[in-house]
Amino acid sequence: MTKIYELRSTSLIDGNTHYWGAKDSKVEAESLLREKTTGDKKAWADEYHARWWIEEIDTTGMFEIPSRPAPRERFVTKCGVIKSPPNWDTLHVSILDTGRRVIAEYHRNYWSMYRTFEPFRQGSRMLALVSPDYTATSVMDLDTGKIIASETPRSEGFCPVGFYVPDWWDINDGSTLPGSKYWSDDCEEPRGDFGFVWGCRWGDDSSWKVQFLDLSQVQQGKIVRDDRFGYVELATNEKLNPKDFIDCHFDEGKRTVEFSILARFDMATGKREQNELE
Repeated sequence: MTKIYELRSTSLIDGNTHYWGAKDSKVEAESLLREKTTGDKKAWADEYHARWWIEEIDTTGMFEIPSRPAPRERFVTKCGVIKSPPNWDTLHVSILDTGRRVIAEYHRNYWSMYRTFEPFRQGSRMLALVSPDYTATSVMDLDTGKIIASETPRSEGFCPVGFYVPDWWDINDGSTLPGSKYWSDDCEEPRGDFGFVWGCRWGDDSSWKVQFLDLSQVQQGKIVRDDRFGYVELATNEKLNPKDFIDCHFDEGKRTVEFSILARFDMATGKREQNELE
């Protein structure tokens, strides 16, 4: 049986129960209780609250907070250049677990990795978005090193240069625990069933466009990409994490995303200029 310990109080003003946070251990909860009711807080705690207590909550069978390190912090790549005359070098890519042990390898038919390695999880299964062919998105099972889903390569298609699958720890800080008063289904997002790819369309490599990836069926061998956001020029930055320019939100079952985008304006008129391919 798993448990959490939530600090609660009864208000002398309205008789309602107030919730002050939940902890994984009783010792932590008792420390929180002392913080709220002793020292310079004692007068406030006594004047406005009838009583304080720690509620023990059974969380067996509830959502389990994903482990750390997050996949992006755990798995890295190491690349070796394969010289291919006359002018088309390719890469041998090794995937390392915790930066030491090689767990998988593949060949990428392009001279740069860009940001085409994005490890993510679905439940306890570790996967990764990769691009062995520079014109297609694929998914690798990191336990076996095998590609389990892939787009069909198309030389005139959409070329990925970066991937982002928001991890639970990208959105949450772990301060709200399953079973506590303020836990909701939104707190269980994201689940690794969607992501984003940015890159260029054929003949339009002046900026990176962002598209949506449906990853809900990758374990059945299917990956779906679409441009549901329209023609969006993403303002990427190699010095930033993807979550800094792709910001996901979850509220009452609704998923939304905010992008940092490129915009060009005529300084004389203030009018925004449109790309001719939009």
